[in-house]
Amino acid sequence: MRPPSRRSALAAVLAPALLAAVAVAGTAAAAEPSAPGMELAIADDRPLRGQPVRITVTAGGAPAAGAVVEAIYRPNSSTTYREALPPADSSGTLFWSPRDAGPVTLEARPAGAVEIAPSPPAASPPATSRTVAVRYPAFPASGLAIMLLAGALLLGGAVLGFVMLLSGSRAVVPLEEPPST
Repeated sequence: MRPPSRRSALAAVLAPALLAAVAVAGTAAAAEPSAPGMELAIADDRPLRGQPVRITVTAGGAPAAGAVVEAIYRPNSSTTYREALPPADSSGTLFWSPRDAGPVTLEARPAGAVEIAPSPPAASPPATSRTVAVRYPAFPASGLAIMLLAGALLLGGAVLGFVMLLSGSRAVVPLEEPPST
């Protein structure tokens, strides 16, 4: 066995140092240039569609007056749409009435950060975000009716199949007549 060459010894020393430098640089590049410590609090994590809910935005523990908040309905889907909410008042509070039920991501940016784009991707990364589940205000009766109809069709077909199987009837009709000889 040959002793390690200078080149392989140098590579063994420099490889971990290079990987550490790339990791540190990647972490620094991924940091968001936004207000440190920005937080978004919502009065109800599962708000009802059409009913106002209070949102409070703070930056460094103080109210974030004028903070820009955006609601993203059904995030990460092909039917995503965005809604710009009114800016936060001097106490960092605003009210939002969800327009649709389902998952919604609320994104907040400091006042004057960047104007929100009407379609993805947004111009700058959010300072903070939070995903909530918006619920229907009442149980949808049409959903129950569809589920019961589907269950009756599926269960009815299965019961009919078992009855025919256990009774020994020959309900199978051949598609073609056998040729006569």
